[in-house]
Amino acid sequence: MVILTIIAILNCKPCFSGCNSTEYEINGQCCSMCQPGNRVYWHCSEDATTTCVPCLASTYMDKPNQLTKCMPCTVCKGNQTLKTKQACANSSDTVCGPLEGFYCINQNQKGSCRLAVKHSTCRPGQYINQTGTEFSDTVCDDCPAESCSDGLCILNTK
Repeated sequence: MVILTIIAILNCKPCFSGCNSTEYEINGQCCSMCQPGNRVYWHCSEDATTTCVPCLASTYMDKPNQLTKCMPCTVCKGNQTLKTKQACANSSDTVCGPLEGFYCINQNQKGSCRLAVKHSTCRPGQYINQTGTEFSDTVCDDCPAESCSDGLCILNTK
């Protein structure tokens, strides 16, 4: 049993990558990863290092990588509720935000808005207690009892 274990370990050299965190293994070799904003054009060989090229327009790569294609940039549409806050660059994706009058209800891990909805409108007999922001809805409260006139609040601001 011990002999079989030793043979399995010796025969499993390809199972364990000896590459460091800035390299990737391909065909038994450790190749250098491409930097953010670039992709692999040619993998390394015994005679040459990895050849990297910049991402083309409308694509990006935001991490060191071993990929042969860059990621497509996000387009901020969201049923006409989103706008571009930061344009896509070869090393970063587009950052989307809500249009004026909308607030974000779904963000990705990098802070880009994926879905926005319209701020609430206060009903007659209510007033805006807190104005809606990019990430929160409008907060409406009922008018105090004797402060209504034709459904509008008349608040004393002294």
